[in-house]
Amino acid sequence: MTPQRIEPTPFQSRVLSIPEDHFLFLGGGRGGGKSFGLQLLILRHCNQYGARARVLVTRRRLKSLQQFGEELRALLRGAYGSGVAYNLNDNIFRLPNGATIQLTHCESSSALTDTVQGMTFSLIVVDEAGEGPGLDVIDQLSLTLRAKGLPLRMILAGNPGGANHSALAERYVTGRLPWAPFEFGGNTWVYAPSTVDDNQHLPEAYRKNFEVLRVTDPALFAAHRYGDWSAIVGDYFAGVWRPGRAVFDHHEVPPECFATLRVGIDWGSAAPCAVVLGGQLAEDVRLSDDRVMPRRAWVIYDEHFEHDPLNIARGTGRTPGQIAPAIHAMCTRNGVRARGVIDSAAEARTAGRQESSISDLFREAGVRVTPARKGPRVPRMERLKELMAAGDFWVASRCRLWLTTVPSLPRDPRLPEDVDTSANDHALDATSYLIAGASTGRATQGTFARKAPPMPDTGDRIIYV
Repeated sequence: MTPQRIEPTPFQSRVLSIPEDHFLFLGGGRGGGKSFGLQLLILRHCNQYGARARVLVTRRRLKSLQQFGEELRALLRGAYGSGVAYNLNDNIFRLPNGATIQLTHCESSSALTDTVQGMTFSLIVVDEAGEGPGLDVIDQLSLTLRAKGLPLRMILAGNPGGANHSALAERYVTGRLPWAPFEFGGNTWVYAPSTVDDNQHLPEAYRKNFEVLRVTDPALFAAHRYGDWSAIVGDYFAGVWRPGRAVFDHHEVPPECFATLRVGIDWGSAAPCAVVLGGQLAEDVRLSDDRVMPRRAWVIYDEHFEHDPLNIARGTGRTPGQIAPAIHAMCTRNGVRARGVIDSAAEARTAGRQESSISDLFREAGVRVTPARKGPRVPRMERLKELMAAGDFWVASRCRLWLTTVPSLPRDPRLPEDVDTSANDHALDATSYLIAGASTGRATQGTFARKAPPMPDTGDRIIYV
């Protein structure tokens, strides 16, 4: 069989030139040649290391993984001929030189345990990383990189958008120079972006397809056409969130401009704990660029986002008593006391026991919280969208994690009226609790004894026994 000649694009050639001990994030627009670039990296790895090469390829969805497998099979057979064996049951390619390539779809930690726990790999490729699996699963995948005697490497590829958008942008894009190595999690990474202009193999008609988005959704056009991770607005807030109108510098609006400033807390231990400080303006405020923040507008003025330094989608496991000093510090720098609302679920105690609730622990640490008037979730979200659309909702530019996570939240595919709760929606929930306000009061526990009836006022002192 005549060997197949492969001509990589300039983008793919540049990716192939990056040292093998550097981890990669191929994060660009659609049609940039990322998937075929991954296949070329896999093929080169197997050629170089032969029987020692153990490759894992994962996507979240089985059907898209099967499509990737078909494209990879064509490439491998073009390089090795009929000597390529494929086990359909195990989804494993075995090459004539002894290298193996395993394909698996991982949607959760349990799926990961069932498929790759205890196995060893030299190269791990996660395609469509924006769609999943979650970064906690991807981090666990990296623990299987332990083959001896050759460079170990993880490669992620994905477009802007999806449930992992904010986490990927925070880790690998925001503040990173394209093609410049940076350190993260003890490894050297390279952010390698691409656009459809980098792929000369695509027809011109494909490029023209983006023009519809230019009119219908300019932010999505910038994200998919040019790989702009800062432009995309999640499906849920599309059309109502406009950062150019709603983001301001907190130095221009002193705390004295607010009728009240309170905290809203979405408690999390394994998940992030999000605390926002906000309130309503007491008077109209004109900014230096002549934008006007109207009286009674809701403003998210400051934040504390308790998360794993390596993963903004994971909590730290710290207790309310350990988090409280950071909340006090946030409130002190804004001249207010630490008081506000918290998820009403934080009031719960263990059934049949008098253990302190999460809210009790915050109160013991000096953060005076009452349960939020939550009500149904969807009306809270719709209320926030109404405020955004009317220009009555603003966010200070220092609220970096709020601006990183909330605007990019997608819809729940099963309930389009709601946010996809599998995404990083903790700052959004804290905001919705703050706007919903406190409930009527804290629940109290009493005895079953009947209250004494009121006694008539006879003018005499009466002692009721």
